Amino acid sequence: MRSQVLYVFALLLVAFATAAQPPKVGLTLSGGGAKGLAHIGILEAIDSAGLRVDCITGTSMGSIIGSLYAAGYSGKEIEKIARDIDWNVLFSGKPSMRNVNIDEKTEFDNYALEVPFVKGKFRINAGIIEGQELWLKFQELFLPIYDIKDFSKFSIPFKCIATDVSTGKAVVLDQGELVTAIRASMAIPSVFTPIDYENTKLVDGGIVRNFPVSDVKAMGADYIIGVNLSQGLLAASELTSPIDILYQIGFYKDAEDFETERKLCNVLIEPPVRKYTAASFTSVDSIIAVGKRTGDEYYPIFKKLADSLRQRYPNYAPIQNRLPQTRSVTVDSIYIQGLHHTTRTSFRNRLNLALSKTYDGTHVAEAIRRVYGSRNYSRIAYTWQPARARGHANLRFNVVESPLTYVKAGLHYHTFSNIALILGAESRNLLFDRSKSMVKLNVSENFRFLAEHNQAFGTNADNNNLILSFYYENFQLPFYENFEQVYLYRGRTYQTDFRFQRTFGFASAIGLGTTFESFSLRPKIAADTSFKGGNSFIQTYLYYKYNTLNKRSFSTRGWRIDARMGIVYAQNPSAVTLRANGQAVRRDTAEVGHYNRFMLKAENFTPLSSRLTLLTQFNTAINFSTVAPYLNYFNVGGINDFVRNQVPFTGLQEYSLNTNSVSVLMLGLQYQFTRRLYTTLRVNGAVYDYLNRDKELNFTRRLSGIGLSFGYDSGIGPISMTFMYSGEADHISGYVNIGFPFR
Repeated sequence: MRSQVLYVFALLLVAFATAAQPPKVGLTLSGGGAKGLAHIGILEAIDSAGLRVDCITGTSMGSIIGSLYAAGYSGKEIEKIARDIDWNVLFSGKPSMRNVNIDEKTEFDNYALEVPFVKGKFRINAGIIEGQELWLKFQELFLPIYDIKDFSKFSIPFKCIATDVSTGKAVVLDQGELVTAIRASMAIPSVFTPIDYENTKLVDGGIVRNFPVSDVKAMGADYIIGVNLSQGLLAASELTSPIDILYQIGFYKDAEDFETERKLCNVLIEPPVRKYTAASFTSVDSIIAVGKRTGDEYYPIFKKLADSLRQRYPNYAPIQNRLPQTRSVTVDSIYIQGLHHTTRTSFRNRLNLALSKTYDGTHVAEAIRRVYGSRNYSRIAYTWQPARARGHANLRFNVVESPLTYVKAGLHYHTFSNIALILGAESRNLLFDRSKSMVKLNVSENFRFLAEHNQAFGTNADNNNLILSFYYENFQLPFYENFEQVYLYRGRTYQTDFRFQRTFGFASAIGLGTTFESFSLRPKIAADTSFKGGNSFIQTYLYYKYNTLNKRSFSTRGWRIDARMGIVYAQNPSAVTLRANGQAVRRDTAEVGHYNRFMLKAENFTPLSSRLTLLTQFNTAINFSTVAPYLNYFNVGGINDFVRNQVPFTGLQEYSLNTNSVSVLMLGLQYQFTRRLYTTLRVNGAVYDYLNRDKELNFTRRLSGIGLSFGYDSGIGPISMTFMYSGEADHISGYVNIGFPFR
């Protein structure tokens, strides 16, 4: 290191002796995915040394870090940005569940595979990740320079590199929309969708020039600091992730150019990040730490260079406070491009941004998330077009609508219901405009079918809905006595439902509905003593839904509430026949009138720390009649809520208890070991059968239970194993769940 410092210092002395102006210091930052976070430590060392950078080039992640620095952010500020960003959300191809509209939450992220079906053919996207959150975060960060479209006018002139898919040649981006430029520069083929640009498509610049030193030299740099992270092609044993393999294949051509580029550097820095991959965004802190240590090692070089420039040129100094102070912009007009199947009115109503009002990047991002949560769009990009008045701009949206039809598939296994193939199809505007139709199958020995049509109506928005559905199931039902299974039956359910619903924002909805339901029961295997029968009835009900959970599984924040109050009437119970030794011994044709029914399921997830979450759940279900047919009872047991009339209770298996009235309180702690690995401890208690024949409260029947779960958040859904115990059942039981259930 010492000899390198002296060598560079000697070169500078010779140059300074003949130069009339300070030599330009250029900085080149290579691509490298997550490894690019090591660039931050180098920038901090440059800032600490008081060295002024005069021009910057970057590729892929180097274009992101470089553009932030060129725009005016300091190294310290970029470090804070990097630590605050949720990289999992940023690089996900889906919106956060919190931003998905309440009607979409049930089906959102519920399948292992979702494939668009367009013009009679399945369509495979050019990239897995559209990068919606990338667009929003970049626009938020670069709002202070919203009116600068020439990158040479930044506080530090900047260029980044992308690749033209049609020619395989490098494209140097130095003007236009900065967000579009850096999004193109980092578009790893087959991972991120390509970017449309002047009648062609652009992808990751690292394919042809991952280390663009010649470009910073062309900008007039006299001395070049290059930070390289690729370290050439990896050995086969080092290719540990799909992104690594794609980088390797894509960067064969760049490997030929790499040696030429690195020889142009006066100072070549190669942080030791080889043990990390391009996808190591779970190691943000440690990668930044590597960059800081490397920056400390090269600090003496930067300090010598800065001191020499100050001695030779008295006016030499880094520019302070380079980032413009613009933090918000007044919207003069709104333009929307790309709408074909959805309406401008619907878009604007969900957006809810007013003209002549001032917004910052966070407000605009939240507005776009409201629109994106409708799932009508695969991408909503926007740009600010400066108006004549300073601080004013036109807001222009470029929209890519989602395909109208998707075919979906997933697998679900549960110890109670066994393995199932779940198939679904969803189509928008199939029957009428502003509608969504879907069918869904649970193909297994426990067959289920759901068909639903959701029709929006009204002139102002899509928050008024008429929903018609038909549901059928043929499901096994165990029969328990004293918490021990004694029989196994099969239940057949037909249900037709019609409801009117009003939604409010992302999270809530109220509605009024009527359901016709027919249910029958027969023994799966004939026993010495068994019974069969059924009931049909109509239920008219009011309901309320509220959901702010941040994830479908292993949530760490938010509420979910489902409440329903209804009246059951027009009952028509068929004869319930009790058989003993194959002979009918009693026929029960109980006549029941109408009665009221109430169900409430409320759960909350509260973060106690970055890894620990408090779970609180309260469930209650009451038939306000002591003569309600047995087939209308609630079944108590299980953790996953996915069978008819279920009230979850940790410690008991599904259907372990049937009752007319039950209330359950559960408390739990969920701990996140790694990004995907969790464990959850649950403790709950319940009272049941507390509505006696005199309709007086009597809390004499109680339950208690405890359970410990180990879970993994996989690409096909949650995988969990649970061990649980109930004092009343007096034995340990358990089950395995893989994937998402049918409903």
